[in-house]
Amino acid sequence: MAFIDYYKVMGIPKDTPQKDIRAAYRKRSKQFHPDLHPDDPKAKAKFQMLNEAYEVLNDPEKRAKYDQYGENWKQAEQFGGFGTDGGGGNPFEGFSFNMSGEGGMSDFFQQIFGSMGSRRARATRRSAEPSEVEAHVSIDVWTAILGGELIVSSTYGKYKLKVAPGTQPGKKVRLKGKGGTKSDGTPKDLIIVFDVTIPANLTDQQKALIEQARRG
Repeated sequence: MAFIDYYKVMGIPKDTPQKDIRAAYRKRSKQFHPDLHPDDPKAKAKFQMLNEAYEVLNDPEKRAKYDQYGENWKQAEQFGGFGTDGGGGNPFEGFSFNMSGEGGMSDFFQQIFGSMGSRRARATRRSAEPSEVEAHVSIDVWTAILGGELIVSSTYGKYKLKVAPGTQPGKKVRLKGKGGTKSDGTPKDLIIVFDVTIPANLTDQQKALIEQARRG
């Protein structure tokens, strides 16, 4: 599989501050949401890739591994990093992983470990798949304060959600088994993250009411 540059997917430079990742994702998701591109057969795949990029870059630890190891970052995550040889260098530097013969790497492991090794390798790849996906939903400040109901449309379907009174920005709601499936058919959870939109233009009456509420 070709290496996927998550920074290009997110449309940001590599030195983007960690605090700006979420804002970049929100801006990008509005551009690539499948509902906005009904005639593009690849829209769903693009949006899923955007979510994958966000999941990695929004996690400081995963992002650090991704920046350090590039396309091998998942292997580094599984094994806690590749380690060093005592001199601070990469112990695999100068060593080619392309084995001779037509079978390449697969035949190499098959010859040494047999079919059991192949099964373990497949199991490791499956376990590395994320068990959940995240989607951001914007709600107005009044709904966040008073609570309410809304219909959430995602790549995986439409769901009716109740918003609890006093919902804070960043609050997460887990929808079991509603985030699509892994490659082995196992369902993934959908994590809804609430983003509260603060109104920019208030009437004098609204300002007065809010000021009154602030004073108690």
